[in-house]
Amino acid sequence: MDGEGFLVDATVSLKTLNRRLMLDIHCDVAETVSTWREVLALAGRYVGTEVASRAAKVDELGVLRVDGRIEMNEPLKENLRGLAALGLSGPAIPREYGGGGLPFTVNAMFFEMLSRACPSTQVQHAFITAPAVLIHRFGTEEQRRRYLPRLARGEILGAVAMTEPQAGSDVGALATTATPDGKGCWTLRGRKQFISAGNGDFVIVLARCVPGSRGLDGLGLFLAEREGENSYPGGEAGGGADRRTARSENYAVERAEHKLTIRGSPTCALSFDGTLAAALGEPGAGWRMILTFMNESRLGVGIQGLGIAQAGYDAARDYAAQRVQMGKPIREHPMVAEMLLEMETSVAGLRALILDAAVLQDEVLFARDAGAGAPGTAGTAAGRALRELTPLVKWYGSEEVIRVCRMALQIHGGYGVVTEYDVERHLRDSLILPIYEGTSQIQSLMAVKDLMKVTLARPSTLLRSGPSRRLAAASFDGTAGRDFAAARGALVGMLRRLVFGLVRRGGLDLLRGRGELADEDIGPLLLHAERITETLAHLHVARALGEQVRAVPARLPLAERAARRARLVAEANARALATDDGTVFRRIAAWRDERKR
Repeated sequence: MDGEGFLVDATVSLKTLNRRLMLDIHCDVAETVSTWREVLALAGRYVGTEVASRAAKVDELGVLRVDGRIEMNEPLKENLRGLAALGLSGPAIPREYGGGGLPFTVNAMFFEMLSRACPSTQVQHAFITAPAVLIHRFGTEEQRRRYLPRLARGEILGAVAMTEPQAGSDVGALATTATPDGKGCWTLRGRKQFISAGNGDFVIVLARCVPGSRGLDGLGLFLAEREGENSYPGGEAGGGADRRTARSENYAVERAEHKLTIRGSPTCALSFDGTLAAALGEPGAGWRMILTFMNESRLGVGIQGLGIAQAGYDAARDYAAQRVQMGKPIREHPMVAEMLLEMETSVAGLRALILDAAVLQDEVLFARDAGAGAPGTAGTAAGRALRELTPLVKWYGSEEVIRVCRMALQIHGGYGVVTEYDVERHLRDSLILPIYEGTSQIQSLMAVKDLMKVTLARPSTLLRSGPSRRLAAASFDGTAGRDFAAARGALVGMLRRLVFGLVRRGGLDLLRGRGELADEDIGPLLLHAERITETLAHLHVARALGEQVRAVPARLPLAERAARRARLVAEANARALATDDGTVFRRIAAWRDERKR
């Protein structure tokens, strides 16, 4: 486990960043990539031996509930201690705060390794990086000095709390409040649910801090320590020593959920009742700030999915080579061979898509740090491309990974459901991917909303190669090129049908930039959003693999299979859209009438 799946292209990434951003990075590319390899080789040796060897036990023991406290089990703690001893607790934390200062692209390689070995460990480790990013990006210098070095050394873990019992995916419905006390401190009241690593030492909470605000306005981020003399996190807001010892438990970890998946990682419910907290960044700007976390987390879920898919494929490939049935290894039976080829294509395609998005993420971050762009990602070419890819990475890195792990279990036959074999754990762990950090359906709505926004702004794209600039500009030779073009044409046909439907239902004003459509008018768009997203994802996978062929010709067979699959998926989804008989909307209307009675 040494990251070679990524490293074929690692040399390109720093050159790409340097060229596209025109930044003088003051480094030797060969020397830098050599350092990356050394870091990843070190990580790979530890993760592939120590972490992987403890993964089954981490899963078996699950979360410990002792005397009302929620704790990680000892094998998982040992994994994190080992990573800390190697200096791998905070590879993304800037060097001036004790971290590794590695770019997102290299961290993606490391996270894939961890996810491939033990997803529960990867989730816990991620909540060193995630809160550290928010503190570094939005905190005061005092807050950075207080938390980042300890996170980088693996001494503390944090969490990020957004989800609430009544809100779910509707972030604007959150009810947790933050109230200033006039002395530089804030008081939190409310509950959060499904908080990964919520039993850590501190939590960053999204709360409503502007009285009377609604929806996504008036939110803020607040940092609260869990217990002890540091219950008030201080910072430049002050508060005094008398506030630091106000209570031994600053907020309650009510419970950890009993889960089917990633069983070693505590998923907690938290209760805030007079919790003392400090503002992180500007109160009232919480939604803008948390978006950066959400988008990077969605890429992180895709990376986690890649690791799980690679583990499932490896297990199936090895088993199929060893298992003999009817006088030959089962990999020589055509249907099994086809499944293995499908799995290989999915894993390679997801890795290519993630690498593409990771390099864009680094471009966006480098540009922002250099003052070349706004704090968000939407204002630059790289930002626009990243915005398009992010929900696709999350969708493909969830739905396609479940498909890979399902095939891996099937190849194992009866042994696949036996816990002595890792493959059943891979399938269970994959099931969380379409749920957290935004469901697959939410990702589909995001992807299609952006696509239709561009389409309605420039309807002429439907007469050419579609509204996605990167897909429209892509062109390949041979069979892969023909299949890619056919898949892209099917996507454009789907979008034409939906836009013409909007016009027929009175959407002509929308095309002219005026008016709004009711929910029933955009119903077909909502219904078919996931079909469009699936088509988009497969097209971008085929594009990413096709572009890699130019640097690595040996990948041509993978690119051809991906392009063929994109064509089959696109044509099937186009048929489903064209033959929609309205049954779904008749049922919704019946339910609506039933609710009104």
